[in-house]
Amino acid sequence: MSHRTILPADLNPIETNALLCGGVAPRPIALASTVSTDGLKNLSPFSFFNAFGSNPPTVAFAPNRRGRDGTVKHTYLNAVATQEFVIAAVSHAMLHQMNVASAEWPDGVDEFPKCGLTPIPALHVKPALVGESPFQMECRLQQVVELGSGPGSGLMLIGEVLAFHVREDCFVDGILHPDALDLVGRNGGAFYTRASGGAVFQVPKPAGKPLGYDALPEALKQSHILTGNDLGLLANSAALPDLAAMARKPGDPIAPAGLDHAIRNALALGDVAEAWRLVGLRLRT
Repeated sequence: MSHRTILPADLNPIETNALLCGGVAPRPIALASTVSTDGLKNLSPFSFFNAFGSNPPTVAFAPNRRGRDGTVKHTYLNAVATQEFVIAAVSHAMLHQMNVASAEWPDGVDEFPKCGLTPIPALHVKPALVGESPFQMECRLQQVVELGSGPGSGLMLIGEVLAFHVREDCFVDGILHPDALDLVGRNGGAFYTRASGGAVFQVPKPAGKPLGYDALPEALKQSHILTGNDLGLLANSAALPDLAAMARKPGDPIAPAGLDHAIRNALALGDVAEAWRLVGLRLRT
């Protein structure tokens, strides 16, 4: 399958943003709570957002200039003026209320009553917490990074986390569990991703120095049945087992294609040892 090459110089800011949002996805959503110098609350979601360090705990989000005219948003003005903001994670249960908060409400409008989410007093900053959010952070603004001055240009706000607020039931065996958080992420267009249930899976981290793809038998790399993910699972093994010692069992396939399918099935079931046994048989065909 060929790729299409697209140069930013050939696009306008809105077209470029559509490509970024579609391809850099899913992105976590920062439901940013700020307050003006006059005390007016503001609530708006931004998906150019992530965490960037843990000592000190540091997050950043970007309430960028509007793509149509380059103007700045109330969130940016408030955060810069007060040096404070709250970031609330967005769960599936509050998705549509978050969507209402994303509308272009006029200056002077408090989005909390408009979207029905509940403002809760924070401990260290003036912006309100969001009562419905399962995970949120009180932040002090540390740095503003302007990435341009034209329409659609980035305005990155970097903040130090002063306090975390996490719903108790989100901890399972001491860690935050994605099913309990049930967060949503932003894709391009009108698409979102729900980060829980069947969409969540675990991948074991490499233990020490893994075998590596280059050490795999050449016959596996030439297979038209085994995928890159299949080979990656085998490459994550600690060492190459004694393939010559692998014994055949009743019902094992005989043909190379059948063995490749059997290897795939074993890997899909998470049985890497069985997959290596079948690899041993495959190399003897």
